[in-house]
Amino acid sequence: MKLIRALSLFVVFSVWPLAAWAQATLFVSPAAGSYKTGELFSVLVNVNSAGAAINAASGQINFDNQRMEAVSVGYSQSVFSIWTEEPRFSNAAGTVRFSGGLPSPGFTGASGAILRVTFRPKAAGQASVVFISGAVLANDGKGTNILDSLKGGLFTIITSQPESSPAAKPSIAAPAFQEVEKPIAVPIITDWPKELEEGSVLAVKGLGYPNSKLLIFVQKGSEDPVIHEEFAGSDGRFTHSHNKTVSAGLYRVWAKNVSADGIVSGSSEIVTIEVVKPLFFRIGTIALNYASIIVTLLALILLLILMILWIWWRIRRWQERQGIEIHEAEKALHEGFAKLQSGLRKYTRYLTATKSVEDIKRREEETEEDLEEELKDIEGGIEKELEDVEAISERKKHKHFGHDDRDHR
Repeated sequence: MKLIRALSLFVVFSVWPLAAWAQATLFVSPAAGSYKTGELFSVLVNVNSAGAAINAASGQINFDNQRMEAVSVGYSQSVFSIWTEEPRFSNAAGTVRFSGGLPSPGFTGASGAILRVTFRPKAAGQASVVFISGAVLANDGKGTNILDSLKGGLFTIITSQPESSPAAKPSIAAPAFQEVEKPIAVPIITDWPKELEEGSVLAVKGLGYPNSKLLIFVQKGSEDPVIHEEFAGSDGRFTHSHNKTVSAGLYRVWAKNVSADGIVSGSSEIVTIEVVKPLFFRIGTIALNYASIIVTLLALILLLILMILWIWWRIRRWQERQGIEIHEAEKALHEGFAKLQSGLRKYTRYLTATKSVEDIKRREEETEEDLEEELKDIEGGIEKELEDVEAISERKKHKHFGHDDRDHR
């Protein structure tokens, strides 16, 4: 019974959901702002470990090098103390790279500063700062990548107004102003899931013009894209949730800004989202992992096999004990018949050896007494063995109906 209880507990705990890894995030702060050309501003690159201890992170950031340039990268106040690739930037490529870490026990927190990038705006428009790649490694001895999302930023650059002076009024000022007119900037999608389970809601976040309209395009595979309208908030942020749950497949999402006079910008960078079959089997409000179901079935099969083996062993044991008692009864019966046969032969010899009627009578009396005594011995031995067999059968019968042997002793 102890074995059965232990296996039952194993079955229960085998379906207990396993704890999932934390979902870390690399993000920039602030994620939006308005700055004048020539005015320096800084952006922090942070990590949110989502409650897990981490010991390393790396990434590549792309920035709009047409509208701003990186001036410096600082990491003296970083949570990391070891750098496998010291932070560096390239204005020609418009990139910032970093790869660092720290010894155990690592870092745990919602806003750990990794480095600070200082930019100088140089042209009006919207300038994006986005993560192209990244990784956050857990301090688990295995280097598990627990990165879940990358969040960039979108900054508005405006032209600095020169101080008014009489010399600043030539007739050529109007054409110069016309030259800086450019098409509206494209929006940027800053936050999206790289993978979703089938039946989930697809949602993305991004940055556009403050209080402006956007067109969101969602395309599954080679199907025609579905177009939705969204509006950005006063800070330029927008969120789009697809109006229906998604099925398995590869989805592509991009966005376009729409100005007040109806001019549509170019497309943002396309992000891809893979929708996969769920790893969980749902019964009502209970979600079971398929792996847990398989383990549970195997455990139940093992439990059934052990129960069958235990029942078979008990039956064999009962049969062996039953067989021993029956064998002893048969033996007693054979011995009794052998004694009886021996007595009869002895009686026959006596009769043959007698010479007179008196001797025959005396021999009959002696033989009758001997045979009576032998028959009593035989009867007693056989009855004892039969009682043993009957007692075993009675115990089995009471056990079958839930009674213990001790209640009948």
